Amino acid sequence: MDPSAPGPEPGTPAAPAPPSRSGRNAIAALLEEVPAKSFLKFLKISAKRAFRLRIDPGEVLPAERYELAHANPPIVEPNLQAFLAWRRSVLFLVGCALIPLTIIGLYNGLSGNLPDPIRFVKLAPAVAEALFLIIAWTQLKNWAHWRRQRRWLFWGWLLFLITPFIVFIYPLRTIIDDWHRPHNKAELMAQKDALLAMGVDGVKQRILMPFVFAMIAMLQLAPKAISLMPGLVRASMVVKLLFPGSSAPGWLIAMAAPMYALLAYVILIIPYQFTGDPRFITGILLVVVGQGVLARAGFRLARPMSEDEAVKAIKVARKIYLLTMLLSAVMIVAALYGLVTQLHLRITDVVLTVLKFESNVLMLTMIGADLVVTNLDRARTYTAGADHVEDAAEQKIAAFVGLDAPPGPPPA
Repeated sequence: MDPSAPGPEPGTPAAPAPPSRSGRNAIAALLEEVPAKSFLKFLKISAKRAFRLRIDPGEVLPAERYELAHANPPIVEPNLQAFLAWRRSVLFLVGCALIPLTIIGLYNGLSGNLPDPIRFVKLAPAVAEALFLIIAWTQLKNWAHWRRQRRWLFWGWLLFLITPFIVFIYPLRTIIDDWHRPHNKAELMAQKDALLAMGVDGVKQRILMPFVFAMIAMLQLAPKAISLMPGLVRASMVVKLLFPGSSAPGWLIAMAAPMYALLAYVILIIPYQFTGDPRFITGILLVVVGQGVLARAGFRLARPMSEDEAVKAIKVARKIYLLTMLLSAVMIVAALYGLVTQLHLRITDVVLTVLKFESNVLMLTMIGADLVVTNLDRARTYTAGADHVEDAAEQKIAAFVGLDAPPGPPPA
């Protein structure tokens, strides 16, 4: 530096110092982790996170931590940051999975020479799925604003869930009753094309048309109905790992697991009775065994625990549960493939059913975790100042279990 060079005039603000090399590297690393800058990178991260029950607070990306710290109000609690980052990944992965499912659903509902009732029951759920897809992607930017986002996602998911159950109130059996005997070749060809569009061909298949209608309903409704319980179970595990001192998630697991086994049995016993395929009953029995293991683990989790104890208990039960459910899924999908082939339905219907089930479980894991957390907070609020009522209830419970009379009032 030349000492004779003139200095800045008085009152002139000094130029800002250029950022250091380490500062520029930090900014570059921060920008690289923004999902809009690297879609595939964040998709890979989200796939790893979404199928886990929780993420470690140290795994939160620097860009995510920065956005949470500058939210209004700021979110600096490490476990809450990890929970919101996990929800973001689940929602991102669900949004990506719903894109091809929605396109295929809309295509199946709009293409072909289908009868109007069949077109309606296929197209209406696809439209509801498209609406939920739009809500999911628009709310992805609000991942740091949990209260606002969870309300939008809940109502969008509720519409997505109940639409198929509403549209199938229409009796598809009336299609057969409304068809009259064709008077000319054009009417005959139109009815034949409509039957082929539904996968029905030949006299034998016409006799089986009512069961074809039932299969169409099952392939639409079964993924949503069956996914309710495993979604709630996974959500309860997520909440148990977040709040290991709470016993409510364990009771939810203990109640939801047997209900899942019963629901799966009721739904899958129908195609089993039609085909007699032993793979169906084998898959059903494996579901029952897996849910029994899970229910037993739920009773163990229904008590206050440390974080290490909760992680250990869930890890052991989950290994056995995942193994039995994987074997069950292989058996049931193979049996469904044989059934669909027998009824001359589309093979893509089985693939779509499996993909819809997995995406529904992921959605239910996130939305169920939101509901469990909010209701735990409500329970905490409702029980505030009611310690004397809880003590009296505990005395009554002890009297019922021990068959002893509750202790009387203290002497005056």
